Formats: sequence, C-alpha cells, structure tokens
Amino acid sequence: MRALGWLIALAALAVGLMLFARVNTGYALLFIPPWRIELSLNVFVVLLLIVTALFYGALKVGSELGGLPARVRHYREARRNRASVELEREARIAFFEGRYQRAERLAADAFAASRGQEALAVNGLLAARAAHAMRDYARRDQYFERLRAKLGPAQHLALAMTEAELYLDEHRYDDANRAIAEARAISPKLTAALKLELRLRQREGNQEAVLRLVDQLAKSDAIDATQAGRLRVRAQLALFESKPRSLKELKDWWAKLPATERTAPQLVLVVVDAFCEHQQPELAREAIEEALAADWSGELVLRYGTLSLEGELATAQLQQAEAWLKTRRDDHELLLTLGRLCRERALWGKAQTYLEASLAVQATAVAHAELANLLETLERPEEAAQHYRLSLTLALQEQSAP
Repeated sequence: MRALGWLIALAALAVGLMLFARVNTGYALLFIPPWRIELSLNVFVVLLLIVTALFYGALKVGSELGGLPARVRHYREARRNRASVELEREARIAFFEGRYQRAERLAADAFAASRGQEALAVNGLLAARAAHAMRDYARRDQYFERLRAKLGPAQHLALAMTEAELYLDEHRYDDANRAIAEARAISPKLTAALKLELRLRQREGNQEAVLRLVDQLAKSDAIDATQAGRLRVRAQLALFESKPRSLKELKDWWAKLPATERTAPQLVLVVVDAFCEHQQPELAREAIEEALAADWSGELVLRYGTLSLEGELATAQLQQAEAWLKTRRDDHELLLTLGRLCRERALWGKAQTYLEASLAVQATAVAHAELANLLETLERPEEAAQHYRLSLTLALQEQSAP
C-alpha cells in the first residue's frame, strides 16, 4: 500500500513538471565574453541539475578514494581486535578448564595482538595467572614486567591486586606488601585489598595489624560478625602467648578486652591458667563465671571444677555450681564438675551422686575415672576397678574413633 502511494505521488509530480514546462516561456541568458548564450529556462534548469549531480558525484568519489587508506587501517584494526577477543575467550575457557599451558599460550597471543589498555591488562594478567598456576614464577614475572612497560607509568589497580595475590601465594611477603600498598594508594577502601593485607599480616605474625584490619573489614560488612570474632580471638591468643605478663599487666590486658572477647572460651581458658600460675584462683573463678553468664561452655564448666579454691571461696564456688544446676539438670559436664567439687570438700555422698548422675546422662571416660577414684578413696576397690575398666574402654573407643 505504501509503494502504491509513492507511485501515485511520483506520477503526479511528473505531470506537474510537464505542465509547468509547457506553460513556462522564460529563457536564460548567459554572457561569457565574447560569447552570448540564450537558453530555454527549462533546458537551463535540467542542465544545472545534471552539472550539480556530476559535481557531487565527483566529490563523493574523491572523498571515498581519499579515505580508503584510513578505512583499510580501520578494517585491519577491527580484524585484529576480533582475533584478540577470540583468543582471549579461548584462553579464559582453557584457564577455567585447568588447561593452564594452553591458556598461557592463547593469552600471550592475545596480549601481543592487543592495543587498548584494558585488553592489554586482561590478557597480560590472564597469561600471568596461567604461568603462576603452572608454578612458572619467572615467566609470570616477565608478563608483569611487559605489562608495566605497556601500561606506562600510571598505576593500575588490577595489576597491583594480581601481583599482591600471587606474590602472597608464593610467600614473597616483601613484594606482596609493596603491591598491596600500591593497591591501597589507588583505592584506600577496597575490601579485597584489605583482605589480602589481613592474610599477609597473619602470616607475618603482626597481630596488632590483624586486629585493626579485622575491625575495618567488620565495619564495612566485608566479613560477618562470627568470622570477625574468630579472627580477633585468634589474634588475641597469639598476642597473649607472645610475651609473659606480670599479674598487673595480665589484669590490665584482660580488663581492656572487649566484652565479646572476654567470653570467648579459648581466651578465658588461657587467662584462667595465667591467673592460676600467679596464685590467683579467685580471679580465675570470676573470669569463668562472667563468661558462663554470657554464653555457656562445657570447657569452662569443666575447668571451673579444677581451680582448687579454699575456705569461703570454695563454698561460694560450690553454691554457684549448684545454682547453675537448677536450669541445667541434664548437663553431664556440670554434674561432673559438681562431683569434683564435692569430693574436694569431702562430701562423699553428694560427690558420688553427682558423678553417677553425670554417667547416667552421658557416660564418659573422665566421669568413670573420677568415680573410680572416689570409690577407691571410700575403700570400695571392686567397684573402683569396674569403673576404671569402663573408663579405659571408653578412652580407647574415643581414641580409635575417626
């Protein structure tokens, strides 16, 4: 329908032009000394249109011929870029397939064919990673050097991050530190760089830096609270073990710890041991009670029963353990602890009752051994021997279990 409309329009235009030409009696006079040319206006218009079309055509041909070298260069560049992209894709597939030798070769070819900085960076870093995966560190470093030469003096975040990661994997900590510093200078808040630096500081044993980095990562939600807590506790343990402390230093260090870390069983246990070495079992008892009030731990409950308190402190310790029992009647570790505390205070009947209750909830080698020791004290050797045998059997089973 549209074509029919165009045909009708063209036919009407032709008829109009014919009618105009028929009624048009004007003429055009051209004076070019010594000539004088007189033409019909219709002929002049037609000649003018023809000359204009020929002039436009000549200009167009000249423009096309003049731009031919540039188009040829553009075509060759586009073909080279397509070849580079195709090589890059094949190299990526080979790398993800684990065919690192093929990936390195293809990425090297793509790197040689690349022109833009982005393409150079992608292909050069891919070739370097493939060489690293084959543990060809010298060849990997060659790619790094070639890439830096191609990219010029400007810093490149992808190159710095890749160098940091791969040098860290190779245990070249000085080079990894330099690359991380370069990455942090480009993007100070980049969490990936912070994580790499955290790994580096952990391997260096720089626990103060580890704590600082964990806080930064936790604030930016780069790690969850549970992971941050584990990392902080591990760093605090390493700091604690790095040097001996006097009683005052120990108390100051413990008081400065955040409340969440003062309830971590690993930290509480080492601090309890340190307080006991300084002959301060009361401070150890307070540390355990504070931690158990926040979060129950079987390890701390068992350690609570071995503090060797005396006098009123021992009585208060037993009362506290019995208070816990009101809400934890089926806790076999708490029952075992109560049995130990009662035995230390010569409360033989209660000690036996608690130990037997612990075994009734869950039989353990330790509980059998404690009950056997108590029965031996009560001069009941046959029953003691029976529990010693049961303790040995359970201990062997636990040792042989996968």
